[in-house]
Amino acid sequence: MQTERTKRLLCTLLTLCLLLTLSLPAYADVSFTLPYLENLPLYVDGGEAKTVKTLHYGYGNNRYVSLRDMAAALNGTAKSFGLTISGDQVTITTNTAYTPQGGENEPFPEVFSRTGAPYVYTAGDLFYNTVELDGRAVWYQSFMGQNTAERRDCFMSLTDLAMQLDLDVEVSSRGILLNTAGVYRIDLETLREDGFYYEVHSALVGDATTGEIFSAWEPELSVPIASTTKLMSFAVIMDAVADGEISLADKVKITEEAEQLSRTADGMINLLTGTEVTLTELLCGMLLRSSNECALALAIHTAGSEAAFVERMNRKARVLDLSDGAVFYNCHGLPVYTDNLAATKIQNRMSAADMFRLVAYMLRAYPDLTRITSMKSVYLESLDITVSNSNTLLYNLPNTVGLKTGTTNMSGSCLVAAVEAEDAEGNPHVLVSVEFGAEDSGTRNTFSEELLRYGMQCLREGSTAARPAVPPADAESLIRAVLESF
Repeated sequence: MQTERTKRLLCTLLTLCLLLTLSLPAYADVSFTLPYLENLPLYVDGGEAKTVKTLHYGYGNNRYVSLRDMAAALNGTAKSFGLTISGDQVTITTNTAYTPQGGENEPFPEVFSRTGAPYVYTAGDLFYNTVELDGRAVWYQSFMGQNTAERRDCFMSLTDLAMQLDLDVEVSSRGILLNTAGVYRIDLETLREDGFYYEVHSALVGDATTGEIFSAWEPELSVPIASTTKLMSFAVIMDAVADGEISLADKVKITEEAEQLSRTADGMINLLTGTEVTLTELLCGMLLRSSNECALALAIHTAGSEAAFVERMNRKARVLDLSDGAVFYNCHGLPVYTDNLAATKIQNRMSAADMFRLVAYMLRAYPDLTRITSMKSVYLESLDITVSNSNTLLYNLPNTVGLKTGTTNMSGSCLVAAVEAEDAEGNPHVLVSVEFGAEDSGTRNTFSEELLRYGMQCLREGSTAARPAVPPADAESLIRAVLESF
């Protein structure tokens, strides 16, 4: 009896599945994870609407626009730009006319698929695509596809494009409104009301030179900080150099603990027990490549053990008068488990306000720090490898000088970034943004760039004179020696 009932249930389920399959629309061969398509009207300087093909990735209003459509629509205006696309290489030249290739400003057909007529949709997923803008490389997530004339096309975030081309853009119920006489401007207070800060745990942008905070979201909230931890590790290491405990000329013998960490899933640079690596190379591996094993090797060399080094990190937090929410369990920022039966995963924590205070201190005490964190790559002779900086703002925002990325599942994507800028009187400043908890690196990078651009906007429109960032009298320019060792 039970077997017959089971058979009838299975037959019913199979019938329902068949009916559901037959009821799907004709274009159901397209994956449900694909962005959906929309033909948005673009009004340039109040003229007639032109169609811009737009992909909404994952969620509505997460807009990626056709570069060919935008270039064609802006032809003959003050914001015109030339565009060539060859394979995955995209080249943009501002103040240049665009030569149409066909298919520009033509709408998506109502029916599409990846493989069939009338439109072939070939953009698989977001990836970091190299875009050459006026001779310099910029790195943004984008889609590659083709337009209705089967010409290779690139779909770029409307926000990222507006920042790079300095476009005055507004999105309304009418579509995209563009004023070619204007410039890109961030109304952060309106964005705040619309939920701008909701996609991160905590954030802040301010002037490290004067201490002024331009905008903040949950700045005192203590959250996991992942590899941005390494900024505190760097401060402790450089304090030990300043005190004469260790030297920048040291050769660090790699311990078994550092080798074991390098062989885990979180390993970045292969280290071998007993080999010697210069202290300066380990510093660059830690800051640029975010090498956890380099951080561990440095911690053991500095204090004798990681536990003793972590004590110094927490003591340094108290000396700098950071809040009780600044707590460190290791030197690199990876999660660790407590040593008991019901093991609990814990991570280093800080608030955005604490990180801003720490960075402001480091820029005063060791002003040449940013000469390291602004390097896009460096060759480490002892290890015979070249390490690249994980901070893409070095490419996307001119005059960016650091500082550190970080990511874990719990912390989300984090970035502490800095840019050199001038105020209305021409005085130099270093602006710092702190962002903890974005859902992915693309969001992290765009969000941080928007914060820094807002800070630059505030600086230009204000009249606050810079206070010189003078290091303590007993502190030498130690970072210069690091750079001179390469």
